[in-house]
Amino acid sequence: MIVLVIMGLLASAVVLALPDGRPALPQEAERFAAALLRARDEAVFRGGQVRVVASDGEYRFERRDGRDWRPLDEAPFRARAFEAGTQVTVAPQAVVVFDPTGLANPTEFTFTRGNARRTIVVDLAGNVSLDAPRPF
Repeated sequence: MIVLVIMGLLASAVVLALPDGRPALPQEAERFAAALLRARDEAVFRGGQVRVVASDGEYRFERRDGRDWRPLDEAPFRARAFEAGTQVTVAPQAVVVFDPTGLANPTEFTFTRGNARRTIVVDLAGNVSLDAPRPF
């Protein structure tokens, strides 16, 4: 009986020590930064504006079609949710628009989850940086 109790305690300790299966915050921020770079490249290759909208716990890609914005829903541009527990704050607005030359509106995204924090900055030239000082 004592052996079963000890085995139960050990099994509980192992289960509690397992990772939760979500990507760590640094990997999530890096994945989002890569998505921003893909959007910039898509704007240059298509010769038209592409924007990334971050809102309601997700981000999505859209392309300019005349006066309207149309969703970009082919891979790798499908909408993607941020991981549960991740808070994303954006300044000055939650939309980054890349033009056909690669230029963008300067924006800063701050990811937080628990005590972890990562910052992604998009500058006027369309450069995307992780944890860089804000240039604007």
